[in-house]
Amino acid sequence: MTARTKTARAKTARPRVARRDWIEAAYGELARAGERGVAITALAARLGVTKGSFYWHFQDRPELMRALLDRWAHERTDEMLRLALGSTTDPRERLRRIQALGREVAPIDRAMRLWAQHEPAAEEAVRHADRALLGHIAACLEDLGFDEEEAHLRAQLMLRVWAGGYLVPGTGPDPRERMLEILLAP
Repeated sequence: MTARTKTARAKTARPRVARRDWIEAAYGELARAGERGVAITALAARLGVTKGSFYWHFQDRPELMRALLDRWAHERTDEMLRLALGSTTDPRERLRRIQALGREVAPIDRAMRLWAQHEPAAEEAVRHADRALLGHIAACLEDLGFDEEEAHLRAQLMLRVWAGGYLVPGTGPDPRERMLEILLAP
C-alpha cells in the first residue's frame, strides 16, 4: 500500500464511536429538543458516522431511550447529590447547592418531565429520582429543626418551585433564591 493510498483511506475513514458517545449525543438532543427530537439519523450525522454504527451498539431506538433514562436517573440522584453535598455538612448550604444545580440541569429535567407525561418508563424514572431528591431535601430541613411532616411538605414545595420554574418563566431576577429563604423561614 502506498503512502498516498494510506492518506486517502485516513481521510475517508469514519471516526470510531462508542456506545457512550451515542448516549451522550442523544442526551444533549433530549435536553435541546425533547424525547421526540432524538432521531438516529440526525445523531449519526452529528457524530459523523453511519446509522450502522448505531445498530452496532443498540438493537433499536427504544434501547437507546432506556439508556437515556438510566443515565438521567444516575445523574439526577447519585451525581447531583454528590456534587451538591460536596464537603459541607451545613444543611442550608446543601439546599442552596441543590437549588443551583437544579438551574444547571433544568433543560434535561424539563425534557424528562415532559417525556414522563406519555411514557411510563420515563414517569417511573422521574418518580424514582424525585423520591431520592425529596428524601435528601427533607433530611436537610429536618437537620434545620423542622419536624418530619413539615420537612416533607417544604421539600415538596421546593421541588415544585424548581420544576414550575421551567413552565412559568419569569421576567427580571430569578426569584428562586428568595423562595428558598421563604421555605427555610420558621
